[in-house]
Amino acid sequence: MLSNSHSLEDTWLGTRPTAENASDSEPTQPTSSKRDAELWFEDGNLGLVAGDVEFKLYRGPLIAHSLVFKDMLSLPQPAGRDEPCPVIPLYDSPDDLRHVLRVFIPGSTLRSVRTSHRAGHYEPSYEEVSACIRIGHKYEIEDLVQRNLDYLRKLYPSNFDAYLVARRNRPPTFTPAHAIGVVNLARLTGTDALLPAALMECCTLSGIGIVNGLERADGMRETLSPEDLGRCFVGRTRMAQASARIAHQMFRQSIAKGCRHPACCVRVLQRLLNELGDGRIELLSSLDWFAPWTGYVDDKDEDRELCTQCYKMLSEERPRQLQREVWTVLPAMMGVSVEGWGEKTSVEG
Repeated sequence: MLSNSHSLEDTWLGTRPTAENASDSEPTQPTSSKRDAELWFEDGNLGLVAGDVEFKLYRGPLIAHSLVFKDMLSLPQPAGRDEPCPVIPLYDSPDDLRHVLRVFIPGSTLRSVRTSHRAGHYEPSYEEVSACIRIGHKYEIEDLVQRNLDYLRKLYPSNFDAYLVARRNRPPTFTPAHAIGVVNLARLTGTDALLPAALMECCTLSGIGIVNGLERADGMRETLSPEDLGRCFVGRTRMAQASARIAHQMFRQSIAKGCRHPACCVRVLQRLLNELGDGRIELLSSLDWFAPWTGYVDDKDEDRELCTQCYKMLSEERPRQLQREVWTVLPAMMGVSVEGWGEKTSVEG
């Protein structure tokens, strides 16, 4: 939405408790336009005007990849306007259109998510990915839409292990606030698999941050639909509940396999459980249920009474097991349904 300015599920949710992305508002076309400094070619045979910017390029690639442009350019010219280079006004942001047109113009500025991401030399910005999906969807450039959706699936996967990798390697061109835009892109294209991870990330924003939304590079402010806003505020409560349950399950008295000092480790685990409320309330109600527990264990077990196996269990094995259980019911926590949730796809690696 845009503007201008009985099971694991029962355990983790505690209780059981449709939105479409609005299209961009259409700007008024100015009476005059200026040539784009990058994408205006003297020998071009198609002019496109967006806002106050005119692009002049080659119609062949657009016709080959876009059914909408193919249909538009197949229409006969109005009487008296048999121009060798037709000029078409488009109600799109010049910045958005520039991102898309770069894909069709060979040269030093050409960027392809598919090849560049694989080579590891270039990470597209959220603005670029968003523009390619929105404009590509509007003008039916299916390959462009799919390759950019595939890129988002790597950042917001449905598989738990793939998410751990994505979380560690999130490119700097994507911030938590961009999850708001990702939710809207998922709604626009019907890509439900993106929703749980993206909504979860929205939940980690401040309350006012969720409501105010994301300001795009072109000045448009992107917000969640009322339905998805509601999902986020319910989801924040459920994420805090999940953190509290993880905290109490972390220090249940079962010791690690191969524990060298069972009596001692059971006693330490009990102490860690009893002292959870002592200055560590944030871990009990954190919205980030992936938060590490090693700091808490180190503070409360300064003399390292835990054996090596039990310490490793608390720092790696047990939290991952509990987080994996939460991940299994994440769609329900976020109020959405995703077929095949948790399965690793070829796109996610």
